[in-house]
Amino acid sequence: MFAQKSSDDYIKHIDDIAEIGGLKGHCAIVVNQYQGLAYLTYHDIDDQNKIKDGKFIDIPQAVKALATLNPDANDDETNWVDTDVLYTSDALLIWYTPAQLRTLWFTSGEEKFSIRVHTPSFVFSLNRNARRLNVFACKSKSRPTPDTKLYNAPLMNVSQSGDLCLGSAKLPDNLQSDSKKLRKACEAALFDTNFSHVNNYETFKSKKKVTTAGHIAFWKKFEKENRVPKASELVLSTVSFKTLTQGA
Repeated sequence: MFAQKSSDDYIKHIDDIAEIGGLKGHCAIVVNQYQGLAYLTYHDIDDQNKIKDGKFIDIPQAVKALATLNPDANDDETNWVDTDVLYTSDALLIWYTPAQLRTLWFTSGEEKFSIRVHTPSFVFSLNRNARRLNVFACKSKSRPTPDTKLYNAPLMNVSQSGDLCLGSAKLPDNLQSDSKKLRKACEAALFDTNFSHVNNYETFKSKKKVTTAGHIAFWKKFEKENRVPKASELVLSTVSFKTLTQGA
């Protein structure tokens, strides 16, 4: 181990970098400019020493990321950085799930049934302090960015502002984590319950209000056509990534 000096001081102790295979990057923290504001992003470095896609972090999270450079091994899941996470802070956690084939469960009176459909990508926003979960749809086939448009989630039990009506479902007691386990538990509060009613008459684009029956009809149509809803069939949200990161 060398004393804590600059990178140049480290390199002076190496006679032949090629002999040890070169210097391998661990991670990168980048300062980005967007609409006149500065944001930090965390990036992993792949096996070819190339920077990978990053996620937005705040200063405390940057300090936490740098702390992982400690040579002591740590297998705690909460210290691993997952590229599904888009933004994280002490108060907020924002992540996405890619478009996929899902089973949506519904209940109508005494009847319970399911529809197997292709759903779009979803963006989840967890307000840790308020214990509130919001969800939106997006049409990006890749990892969403601050410019990605958000749409009203085409799901029941979700308000026009994206607020999930939990009903009898519950969020985990401890929300102070970015782990996949926590995120899956939050997603389960939405997808592992029976959808019962629309909280928003604009779950899909239509000339008239989309009622509970009309909403189910849309999904049955998509199931029959074996396709994901098009962007033109979704309603653009009044919420943006910028307002999401402000805790709105």
